[in-house]
Amino acid sequence: MLTVEPSPVYASRDDPRSHAIVIGSGFGGLAAAVRLGARGYRVTVLEKLEAPGDRAFVHRQDGFTFDADPTVINAPFLLEELWALAGKRLADDVELRPVAPFYRIVFDDGECFDYSGDAAAIRAEVGRIAPGDVAGYERFLAASERIYKVGFEELGDKPFDAWTDMVKVAPDLLRLEGYRTSSFGCAGPTGHCSRWASSGFRSSS
Repeated sequence: MLTVEPSPVYASRDDPRSHAIVIGSGFGGLAAAVRLGARGYRVTVLEKLEAPGDRAFVHRQDGFTFDADPTVINAPFLLEELWALAGKRLADDVELRPVAPFYRIVFDDGECFDYSGDAAAIRAEVGRIAPGDVAGYERFLAASERIYKVGFEELGDKPFDAWTDMVKVAPDLLRLEGYRTSSFGCAGPTGHCSRWASSGFRSSS
């Protein structure tokens, strides 16, 4: 459990360390605070809400608890890295429980699609709803894997401080048709991202 303790914003004369102030206590803000602390900074985190979380904030009302957004952690190794920087183990503080399915999609006709981390189960779900789309799903999965390897594994931790940084990876982005899945291309319900994702499927359901 995260313990929130009041901390003075202004640097103490008795503490010679440089003072870093992080605004916002979402995943990004807390991760930045941990990394700064591991580098020797004295860190103060500012948050306007009564508890940390931002998009992962938890709302409680009338005896009910609502997650603001994230419900599935699909990259736990990133959290393990932060704990290691603090000289601790994630498993000692947090219990990660498998969720199956990750979520359930309910169509307007009452049909359901269960999405999980089980590749065989996903293929079975696609085959159950649209048998003719299994091959298209396999192609979509292969294309997504290629994009993931470049976009996340190779570029996920790159800051792109200069335009030349983007030029270096432009050939890979063009080869993978990254422009079709960019934020600009995904604008609107008929944007490039939607067309790209559906291009390998026959069924519109």
